[in-house]
Amino acid sequence: MVRLAGVDAAGDPVLTDGRSLRLLGLAPRQDAAEATRFADAILGWRDKDLLLLAQAGVDRWGRTTARLFPADGQSDEGAPDLASLLLRSGSASVMPEPGLVGCDGNAGTIAAQNREQGSSRAIDGHDIAALKAQEGRLILLEGRIASVGERSQRTYINFSRRRGEAASIVLSQKLWRDLKDAGWTASGLSGKRLRAHGILSGRDGLLLDVTSRLALELVD
Repeated sequence: MVRLAGVDAAGDPVLTDGRSLRLLGLAPRQDAAEATRFADAILGWRDKDLLLLAQAGVDRWGRTTARLFPADGQSDEGAPDLASLLLRSGSASVMPEPGLVGCDGNAGTIAAQNREQGSSRAIDGHDIAALKAQEGRLILLEGRIASVGERSQRTYINFSRRRGEAASIVLSQKLWRDLKDAGWTASGLSGKRLRAHGILSGRDGLLLDVTSRLALELVD
């Protein structure tokens, strides 16, 4: 059993034992207003008993990726976790990633939310200035695929054959295998228009990290 103390200076949830958390399925706060809503919602759960399910080790920012469940509920497929409750109340934004479907129980709903949230505000994969202004944020990216680079640890879906000329989407090998099992191929993707939801990062701010099939949509 654990309890929340509030949020830290970076806006991440903190337990009373001092651990910082990244709640699975929630995107980084996108602006000050969202950060305030999120912090207020977390404070509403302060000092209440919660069940913690850690999903991975500590990340490079010292956070434990986890799911939190109200202690009076059950941590099973049918029980909403804290992330789901925050999403329903409008206190956070969704970030599709492995393990998220169990939180809400409906992959179609999540995919529909992604399209509704961003289809009219997708950033063009070739708009370098717009991309650099969004570094570190959750964005919807759209562009026509120029090439696919399969590497030992990662696969890159590139919107240009020249590095630095457009954005690239980064996939884990597990996700790429899942996509290939669903019929995606490197040669077959060439020329297709793709929409992707993820965090923009990378040394030059042009890499979109995508962690779930729910975050990818072939437009044509």
